[in-house]
Amino acid sequence: MSMSYLKLKLQAERTMALNFEKVLTELHQTMLDTGRSVLSGAQRASGYGSCFFDDYKDVCNQLRQEDLRYLKQLRMLFTRQDIVLEMVEIYFRKKLSRIGDSGIQNIQRLLAEKASDFASGKFSKLAIAQIIALVITQSRDFRQSHIKVINATSSYAVTAFKFYGKFEIATKAARKLRFDDAEYYFDLYNSNLEMFYYLIEPEMSKIIFLKNSGSTSEDQILNLINKILTK
Repeated sequence: MSMSYLKLKLQAERTMALNFEKVLTELHQTMLDTGRSVLSGAQRASGYGSCFFDDYKDVCNQLRQEDLRYLKQLRMLFTRQDIVLEMVEIYFRKKLSRIGDSGIQNIQRLLAEKASDFASGKFSKLAIAQIIALVITQSRDFRQSHIKVINATSSYAVTAFKFYGKFEIATKAARKLRFDDAEYYFDLYNSNLEMFYYLIEPEMSKIIFLKNSGSTSEDQILNLINKILTK
């Protein structure tokens, strides 16, 4: 349900993204001409003033690359089944890849006890990652948080400047993820999903914190999954 709601809310942005080169040209040129920072979109566009200075070409190039990646991923969103589930699954797929057979058996037992609506019997690591992702994304806290983010940011698509403000929200969340969990960031990047991390950041940041607060051992990962499934 939340994925359909997300697509509905982002429909206006999709229309703008279909002609993304024209949109970017108009937004960037307008802000370079006015030199003002009013909204988050205007603040981001003002960063293109760095393009006038050789010493800041790297900043200019980073902004361009981020903008193009956001628009590219926005267009792709409507061809993907469920990006929220996919992003959470990617996280646990990597974590489960480091767990041995005995650890996987423990998780299977835990899933059978705590998530019987989603799982029973034995599954591959890939299937377990998907089941854990389903449990998380369909939990009350996660769903409420996700809908709250959609509602809070969907209004940014009313005008060109407000639409551009979404770029700043998305890139800030992606940059923070790269600092907090670089491995997860690049997994999302390689899947063309990092610009939508902001949609799940409130709840996923808690999971990442739990993981970072301990070791990277198999026992710690098992403990993390146990905490998530027994919430």
